[in-house]
Amino acid sequence: MQKFYFSVLLLFCGLITFSQDISFSQFFSNPIYLNPSFAGTAGVPRIALQYRDQWHSFSNAFNTYALALDFPLNKIQGGLGFHLLKDSQGNNSFSLSQLDATYSVNLRVSEKSFLLGAVQAGFHQYSLDPGKLVFPDNVDPVYGHHGVSRELEYISDTHFSCVDFATGLLLYSKRYFAGLAIHHLAEPVYSFSQSGDKTGRLDRKYSAHFGARLPVFLYGHQRKKFDISPQLVMQYQGDFGQINYGILATKWGLTAGTWFRQNFGIRYDAVIFLVGFMRKTWQLTYTYDVSVSGLWGDSGGSSEISLVFLFREIDRGRYLPFYNFYEDEFGAD
Repeated sequence: MQKFYFSVLLLFCGLITFSQDISFSQFFSNPIYLNPSFAGTAGVPRIALQYRDQWHSFSNAFNTYALALDFPLNKIQGGLGFHLLKDSQGNNSFSLSQLDATYSVNLRVSEKSFLLGAVQAGFHQYSLDPGKLVFPDNVDPVYGHHGVSRELEYISDTHFSCVDFATGLLLYSKRYFAGLAIHHLAEPVYSFSQSGDKTGRLDRKYSAHFGARLPVFLYGHQRKKFDISPQLVMQYQGDFGQINYGILATKWGLTAGTWFRQNFGIRYDAVIFLVGFMRKTWQLTYTYDVSVSGLWGDSGGSSEISLVFLFREIDRGRYLPFYNFYEDEFGAD
C-alpha cells in the first residue's frame, strides 16, 4: 500500500513537472542530445543506443529509450544527425515521443582548434492515458480507488504534438572541449485541455559543458595507455538547475569514473558510478545512480546502459571533442 501511494505521488510529480527534459547520466554516450553541435564529430557514421531505468524500487516509474545516428558531410564541412527518444512515466500514464534532425557546420579556427555550430528541428508528441490516473476525488479513504474523477472532464485531448527547435556551439581541440546549447527556443505550449491553460509551457533549457583529456604520464610508453578526463555539465530550465561534475580514467580500453549531481545550491541529488569498455568500432558503458537526496533508501537507484557503434574505424589523424573510442596515443592497442 505504501508503494501504491508513493506511485500516485510519483505520477502527480511527473505530471506537474513534465515540462522538464529527461536527464541522462551518460552525457557523452549520446552527445547530440546534450548539444546538437556534436553531430558529425566522430568523422565517421555513428549510431548510439541508450536505455535508462530510473528508480528500481517502483515498477515502470521512468523508462527512457534513445536512438541517435550522426555522420559527417565532408564536402560542406558539416554533419547531420537524427535523434529518436521515447520516454514513459508512471507505468506509461504519461509518455513522450520525439524525433529531432540536426545540421552542424565545422570551422577550423586554428591548426589545433575547431568551432562547430548547429541548428536542430524536431517533432514532439506528448500522450496521456487517463485510465491510469488516480485523483483524490475518486479514492475512498477506506475502500481505496473507486468511481470516476471529475478531473477527467478537463482532459479534452490525450495527445498533443508540436514542433521544437534547438541550437548549439562547440569549441574543441585535442585536449579540451567546451560547448553551449539552447533547447526549446520557441518555448512551445502544450496542454491536454482546450481551456487555453498555459501551464504546459516548455521552458528553454540552457546547457554548458566543459571537459578535457589529460595524459597521466607525459613521457614514456605509459603516456599512450593512461589518461584522465575531468568533465562538467551545467543545465538550467525554468526554475530548475543542476550541476554535474566528475572524472573518468581510461586505460587499455577500460573506463571507470564517478559523477556527482547537485542543484545550484549545495544540495546533492545523486552519485553516479560509471564503467565502460571501448574498442576500435564500438563502446559499451553502464552507469548506476545512487540517490543521496530525500529519496535515498526508497528509490532503489537508477541504471543506464549505452552501446555505440562506428560504421568504420576512426581516422588515426583525427581526434574527438571528448575521450576517443580507440587511439594508439590513448586507450588499448
